[in-house]
This record gives sequence, structure tokens and C-alpha cells, in this order.
Amino acid sequence: MTFITNHPNHPPPRFTEKLPVGLQITCWKESVDELNLSIPAAGENGLLLTFINYKGDLHIASGDGKDGLFQASPGLGLLSLATQPLLLRSTDPIQLAAVTLFISSDWIDVFLKRNPNFQKIDQALEGEGSIITCRLGRRQLTLFSAIAGHIPQPEADTSSLLEIQNHALCLLEHFFCSRHRNLAGVNASTGIDNEDDLSLIREVESYISEYYCSDTFTVDSILKKTYTSYHKLNFLFKSIHGMTISEYIRNKRIEKSREMIADNVKSISQIAYEIGYSSISNYILAFKKIYRITPGKYKKQMDNLA
Repeated sequence: MTFITNHPNHPPPRFTEKLPVGLQITCWKESVDELNLSIPAAGENGLLLTFINYKGDLHIASGDGKDGLFQASPGLGLLSLATQPLLLRSTDPIQLAAVTLFISSDWIDVFLKRNPNFQKIDQALEGEGSIITCRLGRRQLTLFSAIAGHIPQPEADTSSLLEIQNHALCLLEHFFCSRHRNLAGVNASTGIDNEDDLSLIREVESYISEYYCSDTFTVDSILKKTYTSYHKLNFLFKSIHGMTISEYIRNKRIEKSREMIADNVKSISQIAYEIGYSSISNYILAFKKIYRITPGKYKKQMDNLA
């Protein structure tokens, strides 16, 4: 395979190996104050499966980046067309490791083309600049680290290459299986069986429980922390909880306020502020939507029972 790049000043990869199974694997490791790396396009059709992990801040794009770069999370798999470069940018200090698998069109024809699971993924990549992503779990990150730590030898080391190949195939299998489940869709009646999605839900629930009473807490802050789209989080929360993420947060706040009203220590306006509402009227509307009664009337009921 021939790599094509218009950026001769970019750092060379740490190593490139042709695996016995027919895939080509390439690794980059960088620790720089500012990153401007372009993983070059291939000289033939196929797919580029890239795994990244880093410390710092990273934005990526496939193609020329004319539509802008999006923020990437650490521990991520990225699938893009091999005919387009993958851009990785950071204006801040960053430590980055990236492993790419070039999957040729011939390899796809032999191993993937007839698989209906792959066909959905292939369709999702249609269009310039398309990227499909997948979060890596703990086991996948261990495999990734083993590949990134590979030390190339002057003479071919078959056992070492076979070990790297096994790790790479495990990562490839994880990516395609995980993305098929997401692209096929899992509805509320069947539940979520994707380990990464369940882990993401637990992470978001924990974050909400810690910060939902803050007046600066927003759904957008969750999206930035988890590098997840609003659409995906809503889908997952509807599948698990039967409600959107905004409704989930609202319900936690209102339930907390109901407990505080029952304690009879603070005023309604104080409670509204402490659970994250800057507008008392918005709080009253939210409370009434859930309990069919205003917080003031609910307080009177609690007082009468005392």
C-alpha cells in the first residue's frame, strides 16, 4: 500500500508492519506542545480503522476538515474511508498514541462484504468526511497499549507480529460488533446490551447525581464531559429509564426538592435555587408537572400533617 501525503514536515509513524493476515498496521506516538498530525490517505480504496488514546485536548476530522473538526474523547475507535486523510489537531500540550489498521477493499470483499452487519456500517460511511466512532472498554485499551508499546525489530519476528495481529483483530472485532448494535438500534423493550453504552449510562448517572443541584449544571456539560451526542444520550436514557436525559435530571431535582419541602427548613424560593433553578416560576411549573400540585400547596399539606 502506498501512503499519499502533502505534509512532508509531519512526524513519521513509530512503526508500520504488514500483518500475516493481510492488514497493515501503523502506530504514532507523540508528546508535543502542539499537534498537527495528518494520518495520510491510502493510495487505494478501503477503510481506515484508527484507535486513539491521549492526555490533553484533541480535535479530529476526516478529509480536508472544511466542515470543522470535532472534539474526540480518549479511548476511541474511528472508522473512516481510507481515501481521505484523518486530521488530528491540538493547540495545547498533548500526549497521543494512535494505531491505524488499513483494511483494503480486497480484504473487505473476502472477510466482510457478505456480512449484513458490515453492510449497515458501510452505508453509514457514505458521504465525504464521515466518521463512525466507538468507545473502547478497559480490555480494549489494554490491547491498544500492547500494540502501541510494540518495539519493531530489524529482522522479522513472527511471534511478535502474530501477537500484534491477535490484538488488532480483537480490536477490529470489538469495533464492528459494537457499532452494528448501535446502528441496528436497540429499543426500550429489548434494552441495551452494549457494554460500552451501559458503562456510559453509569458514568452519566454518577455525574448527574454529583452535580445536578448546581445552577451551572447543564445537559451540554454532560455532552462535553462524555464526548457523546445529545441524540445518543437521549436514546440510551429512553431505553433504560423511559425518559429523555433532560426529564431524568428534572425528576431528580424535583424529587430532591420534595424531600427538602418535607423537612420544612427552607423556603420554596431557597429550595428552588439550591436544586439548580434560577427561576422560581420554572421550578413551580416543573414541580406541578410531576406532582399535579404546586410546591406551595404541597408544603401546606405537609404542614397540616405535622
